[in-house]
Amino acid sequence: MRIGAVVYLNTCPLVAELPRIAPEVEIVFDVPSRLAQMLAQGEIEAGVVPSIEVARHPDWQVVSNACIASRGEVKSVKLFSRVPMAHIQLLALDEGSRTSAVLAQILLHQRYDIRPQRTSLPLRFSAWESSADAVVLIGDRAIQSPEDGFCEVWDLGLEWVRSTGLPMVFALWAARPEAD
Repeated sequence: MRIGAVVYLNTCPLVAELPRIAPEVEIVFDVPSRLAQMLAQGEIEAGVVPSIEVARHPDWQVVSNACIASRGEVKSVKLFSRVPMAHIQLLALDEGSRTSAVLAQILLHQRYDIRPQRTSLPLRFSAWESSADAVVLIGDRAIQSPEDGFCEVWDLGLEWVRSTGLPMVFALWAARPEAD
């Protein structure tokens, strides 16, 4: 059996013991967007995948209550803006993201009634290499990106909680219907 896990540090608690308790399982590490694609194409049978993808694939089964979530600041999912948030016209979305890309758009629409044009930010590019008004970054890139020089920076986990009062689930364990 092949399963997928997010390549970032926050997935370690979800997979650390798997080699010991299920040595026959092959773990494939990748960014969330690629894991979702792999699960959809049957390249993996289960994985820690973006929560938005479970909504997009109603046949997928949530197989655990273990997840990547926050009740506030998460530090690894951020929106960096060169202009006031209300004035964003072009939004660059981290190519590795699915849930956070949608989350940023939801928050911008709810707060400012805007729907910026979107473009992709390739994994090899930093926020500084994008000409977009604002950039969504996840994982190590979000943690390591300096905030200096940006007009506003949102931690999307914190902003979701402020907006809804609810925790934000970024990724969760899901499986294809035929998985054991």
